[in-house]
Amino acid sequence: MLALTGLTLVAALTTLVGLDVGGWRGWLSQVVGVGGAPRIQSIAVLPFENLSGDPEQEYFAAGMHEALITDLAKLSGFQKVIARSSVMRYRDTDKSLPEIAQELGVDAVITGSVFREGDRVRITAQLIKAATEEHLWAERYERELRDVLSLQNEIVVAITREINLQLTPQEEARLASTRPVNPEAYEAYLKGRVHWYRQSPEQLETALEYFELALQKDPNYALAYAGIADTRFARGFRGVAPPREALPKAKAAALKAVELDDTLAEAHGVLANARYWYEWDWAGAETEFRRAIELNPNYPDARIFYSRFLTAMRRPEEAMAEIRRALELDPFNYLFQYVYGLDLLDMRRYDDAVAQFRKTLRTEPNFPWAHRGLWLAFHQKRMYEEALAAAEKHFALMGKSEVAEALERGYAQAGYPGAMSLAGETLAARSNVSYVPAGWIAELYAYAGEKEQALEWLEKAYEEHDPFMVELFVGSSWDGLRDYAPFQDLLRRMG
Repeated sequence: MLALTGLTLVAALTTLVGLDVGGWRGWLSQVVGVGGAPRIQSIAVLPFENLSGDPEQEYFAAGMHEALITDLAKLSGFQKVIARSSVMRYRDTDKSLPEIAQELGVDAVITGSVFREGDRVRITAQLIKAATEEHLWAERYERELRDVLSLQNEIVVAITREINLQLTPQEEARLASTRPVNPEAYEAYLKGRVHWYRQSPEQLETALEYFELALQKDPNYALAYAGIADTRFARGFRGVAPPREALPKAKAAALKAVELDDTLAEAHGVLANARYWYEWDWAGAETEFRRAIELNPNYPDARIFYSRFLTAMRRPEEAMAEIRRALELDPFNYLFQYVYGLDLLDMRRYDDAVAQFRKTLRTEPNFPWAHRGLWLAFHQKRMYEEALAAAEKHFALMGKSEVAEALERGYAQAGYPGAMSLAGETLAARSNVSYVPAGWIAELYAYAGEKEQALEWLEKAYEEHDPFMVELFVGSSWDGLRDYAPFQDLLRRMG
């Protein structure tokens, strides 16, 4: 058997790279870099500094920051681009770049600043190797606001060239083709996104107003339609508006966004969610989830919802792979941490679920849904006092103090089942005044052991196409009803 000496191996590799046999040049550029370029396979874009001297321009700096993250995340050559919600925690940090990179698990970080004056925009960006704080690249760009998309693409191309990141022909074509934007439409869109990220009912309403203003300025603005789709879906999914009112409108906006720009992963993500949570079109939902992830492999929102879909379809291994990938991309997102707990709960791993929900609360102590997760997990573990305390906290943080009080009164009168029953009755009364998802009420009655009442409200949820309904397939909350014929009939009707 022949053994290659070091010199022979170098000569062989040199020949392979020189001739590009089997695509070796591209492979080596990704693994060790070519021409001395550093190996950068994962990256985080830290929040941009607003140098305009005007606090009112913070939204613009935030928009430029998010746009760069999105553009980099779409590139298949990166193994990981950290999502916005996890990098925002470093906005005013005094941590060193190596510390930040270690926490996020990335090879490099991008820092930058934005200066806006009238219709002129100047962006300064620099690429820094995380471990050594070596400055690999820095550049300043200045353009008219209407040319901001070409400016963003220039920055992305410059970064990929600096680290020899291989682009596909499709990625090269996308980065080479941009159209001028309507400055007023673009500003309205950026303001809408700022409010959308805050997610409260009031902020979602304001976000919708800004996205609709953007469409008034530019009726063919695909991103504005995607923003409307995101917002209407959030309203229907979070119980702010009835699903029959919000989710068809979310789908219509997403379809229009895709018609204008089929490469928008966000719009495909909304289509996937509408088909899954509202229409119960399982095949159509999976197609759209896969399309969203194909367009943006680093899009954690698509992966997190896809994990819930896979769990409901009884594909737990695939679900775990997606949720873990989402958490790699967005490790400090407390909603994602909560969803991981739900997946563990649905797999009947109750102790692991409790640990995960507690971890979520360490990230965001006042996140009501993590308290709900603890409630459900403690219920399954028959730790009813702990379950009651978590349920009270959940409803109090949701702004439903009368339900929290009903839990306490019901427990004093008739123990844990009495607490669940009185809370269900109280929430049902509230639904006569303002919208309450019927599935929430059904869950309380199920925990009270009142099967007929639970089924009555599940029928209402079925009529509403309440997104909560997909939880019936594997959710542990419904184990007490699984042998009940009307419940089985309900599942058959959902397909």
